[in-house]
Amino acid sequence: MPDDSRSPFEALARRAERMSQDIGEARHRIEELETTGFGGGGLVRATVSGEGRLVGLEIDVSLIDPGDPQTLSETVIAAVDEAVQAMAARRTEQMSRVTGGIADIIDQLHQVRPPGARVVPKVPARRPDGRPSRYPTPPDWPGGDGR
Repeated sequence: MPDDSRSPFEALARRAERMSQDIGEARHRIEELETTGFGGGGLVRATVSGEGRLVGLEIDVSLIDPGDPQTLSETVIAAVDEAVQAMAARRTEQMSRVTGGIADIIDQLHQVRPPGARVVPKVPARRPDGRPSRYPTPPDWPGGDGR
């Protein structure tokens, strides 16, 4: 959390810099992860790396039936799919640890303006030649004509 001596914008810039470094480290950690999925009640075991590659596949011999290759394929697909989904969840978890704090700083940026403060338009109420601007301004603003 930023201290009061820095503006929320400075805090956001510093946080973004740290977050960039943290994301690089998180990606490295993710690459080293492995998840395993099971199919056919545990008869097929598929292991997926953090890079999304299938790095291991174990099939119980009782599942291998030359007359029924479809069951084997479906079971392998189920195991790989489970491993891939588990890896996606772990990636999301790792990255949310890194990016989670940014929401607090963004909330602070929305609160920079003191309560009751007004935003003064950059468009003048009158043109340099004295004619009224075609852009309306509230009557209580300097030069405002209430149009």
